[in-house]
Amino acid sequence: MAVKKEYFAYDFSNVHWHPIDSDGKQEKGSLFGEFSKFEGEATIKTVTRKAEGVPVEEISKPEMLEGTITGHIHLTTARKLYGLTTEGLQSGIWAYGANSKTANFALTAEERDMYGNTRLLGYPNMSVTGGIKWSLENASEEVAEIEIPIKAMRDSNTNLRYEALEEDITEEKVKEKWHTDFSPDMVKKDYVFPS
Repeated sequence: MAVKKEYFAYDFSNVHWHPIDSDGKQEKGSLFGEFSKFEGEATIKTVTRKAEGVPVEEISKPEMLEGTITGHIHLTTARKLYGLTTEGLQSGIWAYGANSKTANFALTAEERDMYGNTRLLGYPNMSVTGGIKWSLENASEEVAEIEIPIKAMRDSNTNLRYEALEEDITEEKVKEKWHTDFSPDMVKKDYVFPS
């Protein structure tokens, strides 16, 4: 495997979400929507060793990732993501309120560099950290986008994020299943895909 000296991230697409139910069972991945911006930053915990009261060594460890996805989301996905319900309501009516709970999910995406090289991204344990937010403007020349504040937390392997240049992946099943069956287990070295 050749080590690349430079990688120029340019755009991303093919964003899938994998809802996780209250029993911890993860559903197959499905398209999340179309997005124009994906940004985030790690929250770091710094551990310091002092000698005679003076810091002499520090180690920083990521605790979580916080960020925002901006774009257009599928209606069925939005309802499930924000916990809208039809319980006790007339047919076709959805409610959002005190009983709504945001979904836990995994998220996968493809990032490309300016030369068309693809990097697969996977976030195994995510949640939405804000409520429904919107902004509409009459006579606008562009369809309004929404912002979804997200948080990526540690998975069962204590990881926040997985990434791989597509050309470096030797197991074809990993590429094939990335957006449908992504999990912290499938990226492990000794994982055997079900036949």
